[in-house]
Amino acid sequence: MRTHTRGAPSVFFIHVVCFALICSTDNNPSTAVPFVNANYDNYPMLYFSRREIQDLRYKAGTTHQHIAARLVEAVEIMLSNSLEYLPPWDPKDFSARWNEIYGNNLGALAMFCILYPDNMEALDMAKDYMERMAAQPSWLVKDAPWDEVPLAHSLVGFATAYDFLYNYLSKSQQEKFLEVIANASGYMYEASYRRGWGFQYLHNHQPTNCLALLVGSLVLMNQGYLQEAYLWTKQVLTIMEKSIVLLHEVTDGSLYEGVAYGSYTTRSLFQYIFLVQRHFDINHFKHPWLKQHFAFMYRTVLPGFQRTVAIADSNYNWFYGPESQLVFLDKFVMRNGSGNWLADQIRRNRILEGPGTPSKGQRWCTLHTEFL
Repeated sequence: MRTHTRGAPSVFFIHVVCFALICSTDNNPSTAVPFVNANYDNYPMLYFSRREIQDLRYKAGTTHQHIAARLVEAVEIMLSNSLEYLPPWDPKDFSARWNEIYGNNLGALAMFCILYPDNMEALDMAKDYMERMAAQPSWLVKDAPWDEVPLAHSLVGFATAYDFLYNYLSKSQQEKFLEVIANASGYMYEASYRRGWGFQYLHNHQPTNCLALLVGSLVLMNQGYLQEAYLWTKQVLTIMEKSIVLLHEVTDGSLYEGVAYGSYTTRSLFQYIFLVQRHFDINHFKHPWLKQHFAFMYRTVLPGFQRTVAIADSNYNWFYGPESQLVFLDKFVMRNGSGNWLADQIRRNRILEGPGTPSKGQRWCTLHTEFL
């Protein structure tokens, strides 16, 4: 973090907001796009504010109980098998294989800690989890140093946990973890200028890597590092808004990589759409591709709601979600109950044992966004 501009005027973000307005699906040129001027009420701030926590806890025991139960089950499994799910301390072990599991599972663990703050065992595990990740010199995989995807998974999970659990961290942890987020985000920003995902639009790595950079920039912005946040956010919007414009041409809501691998793209794409609406008031909820995406998901479910049609680089099972994506579509796009209905059918009929079960690195990574 080379430049600290705490309290800098929001003029830093004017270019970002103006660019996003041009690319937004809202074609009304008179519509203003306000920016919240980095005036957040501490943490959390990414997906919800501190004032909303009590309501989230109430919903965990009422309307969202079915999702909360899956979060509880996930964390109980993590706690009972901590050596299997905690990141290793040794960098050689951490980078020895594809390691997206660490970032993917951390979001669910952090969400559980928000909903059940009295469970000190889970909170201690989350802190230990973050300490272990912070101890790594790099989140890249040793045999694939050219691929930023595992780093992006780690950054999304780590920054989300930092946002959720900030007030439970010690001062030294807050400072150390923030530096980790800044360094990883800076690496992603520089990589975006030389890797294909920075200019090859509708690339499946693109939403994942851009979401990581956006989440990192928002956390840094909340700490007052507005110059870095400006540059990083501008780059994310420059890349992602072009992809969203291209999706206007896909009139049936489909994705070229099919259903299973498509869930990898939409997992991050939908989070991006939510975050730019929340933080920049850029509204894509009327996007024509988004309106048709439920039809694509529904028409590709095989009888019994357990499997999907295999298209392109996909198999017969979803990789990420799709319950989170379906409830997102219901809440923000369709608002007719269809998304929640299909998510419930998939949830009830999901394969739990044997071939076709979700992998350990993917099965819980969308639980916190599904709940939210």
